[in-house]
Amino acid sequence: MGSRGLQPLLLVLLDCWASGSAQAGATSAVTTEGFNSAEPAATTLWPALSPGPPETPRAPRPSSGPRPTPVTDVAALCVCDLSPARCDVNCCCDPDCSSMDFSVFSACSVPVVTGDRQFCSQKAALYSLNFTADPPQRVFKLVDQINPSIFCIHITNHKPALSFINPEVPDENNFDKLMKTSDGFSSTAESDISLTTKLDAPSAAKYEYGAHLQTSDSFLRFPSPLTSSLCTDDNPAAFLVNQAVKCTRRINLEQCEEIEALSMAYYSSPKILRVPNSKTEVPITVQSVVIQSLNKTLTRREDTAVLKQALAEVGDIRICSNVVLEVQYSLTYTDAGDVTKAAVSLLLGTVSSAVVPFQQKFEIRFIQDACQLPVALAVEVEWTKYGSLLNPQARIVNVTARLIASAFPETSSGSERTVLISTAVTFVDVSAPAEAGFRAQPTINAKLPFNFFFPFV
Repeated sequence: MGSRGLQPLLLVLLDCWASGSAQAGATSAVTTEGFNSAEPAATTLWPALSPGPPETPRAPRPSSGPRPTPVTDVAALCVCDLSPARCDVNCCCDPDCSSMDFSVFSACSVPVVTGDRQFCSQKAALYSLNFTADPPQRVFKLVDQINPSIFCIHITNHKPALSFINPEVPDENNFDKLMKTSDGFSSTAESDISLTTKLDAPSAAKYEYGAHLQTSDSFLRFPSPLTSSLCTDDNPAAFLVNQAVKCTRRINLEQCEEIEALSMAYYSSPKILRVPNSKTEVPITVQSVVIQSLNKTLTRREDTAVLKQALAEVGDIRICSNVVLEVQYSLTYTDAGDVTKAAVSLLLGTVSSAVVPFQQKFEIRFIQDACQLPVALAVEVEWTKYGSLLNPQARIVNVTARLIASAFPETSSGSERTVLISTAVTFVDVSAPAEAGFRAQPTINAKLPFNFFFPFV
């Protein structure tokens, strides 16, 4: 094949390469989350080529331009803003929506907008609707969100690693080099599709042992002593992990009214998600509130309304009342991994400058809803007296084990109950008696002469 045939073939392959790269680039820009968006490389449809005299070399095609500057401000991000210059229904972050539009919304379709979840600390934009106002209003809050994972990014010293590099567009000059560094034309598109499928796969809709208990804005915080005896408030509560800890709280008494970790609402206001990543919320019910005075006298309140800390002066001593000293969580779950109920019992007390720093106690317990406990094991053994011709002896044919469970009503924490456990083993003879066998009766293959019944027929 001469040089005349090589050039048209090369140009056709280049056209296929450019089209495949443009399609693959567009797929990545649409489906990949958490990275900089990209514009697909501009492509020009070349006319069909026919064999002819060699043409003059074409100028190199322009490479893809720079990608747009990434939007890192979560307050400016809005994934539900789909219509340009128009307000999208229930999209509380849509800049095209006015206060009149917000007044007719039923809910915020995207209540939380966060940046890259790999970082240890990041900003989160929270959107909600205040239906008590007249007319209803949108509520926007910008908070700091803590990543509970120990494998998070604390400092980014190489920011280009968080985005895709600009792809090199093939032309007549770099075609051979790209062919050597790639595995072919179809691998890019297929790999993008498979990667997208894996990223978009839904997560398990149930809590598993040790999973963080999610709330509407983050996770249920369970203060604990980690590296020292001081309380660490960003420790997450884990599903089915019962804990009881004590830690030391060091505070400035003058600021006790502003410290969230001392307030009753900090532990009773979060709403736990029934299953991970769901919209069904389980509120935390305040079961009891006990007040402890300076002389350690305990008084149980009839009312479970939320109390706020109050700073006061008693003589020459400054005290802060209604400070949380003990927190006891009680969560009810099902076999399917759902959280159905959540309750908290609180001990509030008074703290003076003489007892700072002071100690707090936290406890969390899981009680299964309509607890199913195994109470009986039934084993059935089927056997026969006759074995095979090669091993003619008694043998076991089948063994069936059944675990029988019974439901027990929910009991209070710390109570005891006696449960009777039984085990039964049954042997069933399935021997089949021998049956007499006969050979098949012989068949008579006889033919009569065609005129045997003459003259009657």
